[in-house]
Amino acid sequence: MKFSKLIILTIYLMHTVFLCAQEREYKKANLSYDNYAFKDAIESYKKIIKKGNAPIEIYKKLGDCYFFNSNLKDAAKWYLKMMEKKKELEKKGQEVTGITAEDYFRTSQSLKFLKEYRKADSILLKLNDLSNTDSRAKRLINNPDYLEKIAVQSNRYIIENLPSNSAFVDFAPSIYKGQLVFASERKQGKKNSWTKRSYLNLFSFKIESKSDSNYPKEFSKEISSRLHESTTSFNKQGTTIYFTRNNLLRSKFGKDSTGVNRLKIYRASKNNKSKWSDIEDLSINNDQYSIAHPTLSPDEKKLYFASDMPGGYGMADLYVVDINEDGSLGNPQNLGPEINTEGRDTFPFISSKGILYFASDGHLGLGGLDIFAVDLEKSYKEIYNIGEPINSPADDITFYIDGDTRKGYFASNRYGGRGNDDIYSFVETSPLITKCEGSLLLKIIDNKSADPISNTEIEITNKNGEPIFSGKTNDKGEAYINLECGDKTYDVITKKEDYESKSASIIVTRDNPFPSKTIKLKNNIPDKGIDLAKLLNLKPIYFASNKAVILNNSAKELDKIVNYMKEYPSIKIEIGSHTDSKGSDVYNLKLSKRRATSTANYIISKGINSSRVKSKGYGETVLINRCGNGIKCSKDEHAQNRRSEFIVVEN
Repeated sequence: MKFSKLIILTIYLMHTVFLCAQEREYKKANLSYDNYAFKDAIESYKKIIKKGNAPIEIYKKLGDCYFFNSNLKDAAKWYLKMMEKKKELEKKGQEVTGITAEDYFRTSQSLKFLKEYRKADSILLKLNDLSNTDSRAKRLINNPDYLEKIAVQSNRYIIENLPSNSAFVDFAPSIYKGQLVFASERKQGKKNSWTKRSYLNLFSFKIESKSDSNYPKEFSKEISSRLHESTTSFNKQGTTIYFTRNNLLRSKFGKDSTGVNRLKIYRASKNNKSKWSDIEDLSINNDQYSIAHPTLSPDEKKLYFASDMPGGYGMADLYVVDINEDGSLGNPQNLGPEINTEGRDTFPFISSKGILYFASDGHLGLGGLDIFAVDLEKSYKEIYNIGEPINSPADDITFYIDGDTRKGYFASNRYGGRGNDDIYSFVETSPLITKCEGSLLLKIIDNKSADPISNTEIEITNKNGEPIFSGKTNDKGEAYINLECGDKTYDVITKKEDYESKSASIIVTRDNPFPSKTIKLKNNIPDKGIDLAKLLNLKPIYFASNKAVILNNSAKELDKIVNYMKEYPSIKIEIGSHTDSKGSDVYNLKLSKRRATSTANYIISKGINSSRVKSKGYGETVLINRCGNGIKCSKDEHAQNRRSEFIVVEN
């Protein structure tokens, strides 16, 4: 018995020691994670998982570690394990908390890296269940065919990996006096805790030179520090530089309230010795959040940048700030929810044409960060994914283009590069497709004769009901209308006197930008020989006994004829008055003539031109049944023959 108790105690102590060790490893991993030391955190989390029974949070954080280090392949692996673990726990009836909309989003983005777009989209849609205001899910709901739209913008670039790329990170290209300036890890030295790689420094080389000695050199010793320097922007004279650096100025190391060293934008000027000097910390910077990735507007009066400052829409937003004449800066303005998303919107660049290019994972793309473009001059900020081969399932960032030569550079960590991030040169062979010019050939014809109908009024509206076109068909019944294509739906409304109005929907696509549409209109004018009494379902026209005086109730019925003739002014009618066979043939003929004339006079008195109305009395000569002279018939049978007809004789 004592021996059994000893075994139980030993097992208990071993389990306690195991739990304590696991708890220490867990705290260590979380500490590394919180300090952005993701490489260290990965090793610790994997050790815990290997020992078994790891909480779901570890799978989530492992995915995050890889995601924030741009390793989307491994991020996808651990995010999917997180999802599997969630299902297992829910099957056991356990409530799973802590899985947020961002976790679903990152899982979706990581799956896109593997080109599993359908699965990625299904996961992204779950954001709508967690937050029905998330714009990323809304964009997918509104644009389920986004891959087709990306394909429209694709194949407009010829790209080439730069020979000067290293085995390390090379990115953030910009142009300065014929030199390509970029950020690189190639200067090996002290490693940063986040990536376990060297800090970034600025390098440059002459673009046109093909000399063997034209290898990248450190851009400026005055600007280089012991921490990161990256994205740059220069004024046109080359006398001012804006650049990104960790919060470090004159050896003063700045941290936020949690101990994190943030990014800032600094400005420097060329002195009389052609050295960069007077490095200044911009007034928009703040120790508590990052301000990074500057780019000047073409007129150099505005500075665009990215920041995670409070009050934004996502993890990083794009902002703009005015540069005053004395060099001071105004108040930063967020570019708004049309451009910014709940994700990362960063690395802005303004072309000389006023097009803002930026990297984002919040807009619909191919995976990771994609390059997008928007015309800032337009009131409606439509965002365009610039397509392949610039964009890929990996991270594609830091776009630069010369507005005149259409040549430029960007960076990507896609497969096939020399290092972790490589710089690629490109030539844009055709411009961004921001507007697709199409046209519609509209033909209006009669639905019976197929004859063209000229002068038909046409009105075209967009999906919001706003008028796009108003005009008429030509002598051939045709109209040519210029319309913007790009999978746009338009409503066409046609109006023509004597015809029924008709509406139709037209879709003008990039694949079919010049559609034609034939619309058949029904002529409302009755054919010759039509009796308007039957067409208008008139009640019998009654007269005083043996007289031609129209009674009040019958006058109301005749008003229907009057109104119809006013609506269709081209028709002419013959009023035919008929009697039964009672009485003499001569009397009935005279009575019918008087009644026909009385009816015609009433219609003319109501404003119908007399040339449009004829009258004729038929007496008992046109009976519609067997009830002729000498034949015994009922009152109802005789009544059938007492009638007024309004026959269309001309239309």
